Amino acid sequence: METMTEYPIPPEAEGQLPSEETVTGKASRWLLHRYPLWSTFRHLADKTVPKHRGSAWYNIGGIVLFFFTIQIITGILLMIYYRPAEPWMSVQRIVMEVPFGSLIRSLHHWSANLMILALFIHLFSTFFMKAYRRPREFTWLTGTALFAVTLVFGFSGYLLPWDDLAFFATRVGITEADKVPLVGTFLANLARGGPEVTLDTLGRFYALHVMVLPVVSLTLIGVHLLFIQIQGVSEPDSFAALPPEEKKHEKFFSEFMFGEIPIWLALSVFLVALAAIWPRPLAPEANPAAAAPPGIKPEWYYLSQFQWLKLFPGRIEMVGMAILGVIPLGIVAVPFYDRAIPSDDRGRLVTKLGLFGLLALLILTIWGALS
Repeated sequence: METMTEYPIPPEAEGQLPSEETVTGKASRWLLHRYPLWSTFRHLADKTVPKHRGSAWYNIGGIVLFFFTIQIITGILLMIYYRPAEPWMSVQRIVMEVPFGSLIRSLHHWSANLMILALFIHLFSTFFMKAYRRPREFTWLTGTALFAVTLVFGFSGYLLPWDDLAFFATRVGITEADKVPLVGTFLANLARGGPEVTLDTLGRFYALHVMVLPVVSLTLIGVHLLFIQIQGVSEPDSFAALPPEEKKHEKFFSEFMFGEIPIWLALSVFLVALAAIWPRPLAPEANPAAAAPPGIKPEWYYLSQFQWLKLFPGRIEMVGMAILGVIPLGIVAVPFYDRAIPSDDRGRLVTKLGLFGLLALLILTIWGALS
């Protein structure tokens, strides 16, 4: 029977590995004899992060990943007791009977909202730091795809408690999607599982929320992080223009990563405080035959679109939808339009459009919340 020869450890590795007498040294050599990973380890060990006045923005990606991890943990715990066949009753049981059930549900709710908020900040900080430009076009595309998937995550999870607020807000959202030309009716019927929002709709949303979207998200996160590790962290124009001797860097897997740990700990305390002080309430069970409660609105991250479409009533609503449809196409096209380093006229135009978009997003969201 033929056996595979062990991989030799490179000579330069021997001088950098821990002593063979230690557990770490033995484990390292055991691994390297079986897998030729030394070049990968060296690549990761040599990775650096630029240090400049905007370096704090680099931490936002780690914050998003932190909240996503909380979502996975709390989501798995909630799945143990959640029953799609009797959704409202099972959520009520989680809140009223399961030890720490209300806390876990509130942690899931608040971490979802904070993750989406962090994603908004991450998207705009990446945009204004021009981190989308070549050769990082696909890093930008995978990041924007993750942002879109996260918004679908929020929409699909909102219905699962099956209370009246969630039910009618979901019905309004799907009705708006139904108005999209060509594909709207097909997508709405696919989401509902029929002409109306029923428990069949909830079953589809549940499968999407706990099976399809997690697989898609983890795949995109893996690809996104792989691109970052291969290409490194981008440098803004102001940093790239400095002479080499004036540029400062820090190790990614030592200084930078260790610097994120206090941030994660502080966010953990903040998250628990939010969940304890403002627990997620459970409204009365949905009654599809009843009238919608007054003031039904989507979650805050959909308020800007909601308020925008209200500016185009009746027949001109298609105009508002068309403009909304152009925005994601523009976001995808940005790295292929603004390619110059440092910024030229195209780059300055993209920055102005981004500032206008951010201002419009804030105004419409606040307007929608107060209207």
